[in-house]
Amino acid sequence: MQVRNFYHCAECGREWIDVWSAQCDDDWPHCGARHMSPYKSEDAQESDDE
Repeated sequence: MQVRNFYHCAECGREWIDVWSAQCDDDWPHCGARHMSPYKSEDAQESDDE
């Protein structure tokens, strides 16, 4: 099972989507912010490459 996580950076305000095997925190390399929690998650198919 894959999970599509939607993130909003508290530092720079940008948003991004990443696919993981679980709902988890992510680091945003654009500004270096770390440990951002997803504000929304949904099931994703394994073939999704976002």
